[in-house]
Amino acid sequence: MATQFNLYVDADASLRFQLVTGNGDVLLTSDAFADEDAAIAAIWSVREAAAKGRIVDLTSSGPETTPPANLGIEPVDL
Repeated sequence: MATQFNLYVDADASLRFQLVTGNGDVLLTSDAFADEDAAIAAIWSVREAAAKGRIVDLTSSGPETTPPANLGIEPVDL
């Protein structure tokens, strides 16, 4: 299974989405949305931000410039 966004209605009847990895781990769960269009717009925003976003390390070790080797992700110059 590939990583995917799951759009769903929670127990409180709120529309939300989750980003789920290929092995079923939930990476994030969204806030509630008023309608499906707003949720889908937020999914597109997350996709764009993830592709272009910088990693800012706020710990004492400094900024990370490349992903860990075990992720199989190639660094991209933006």
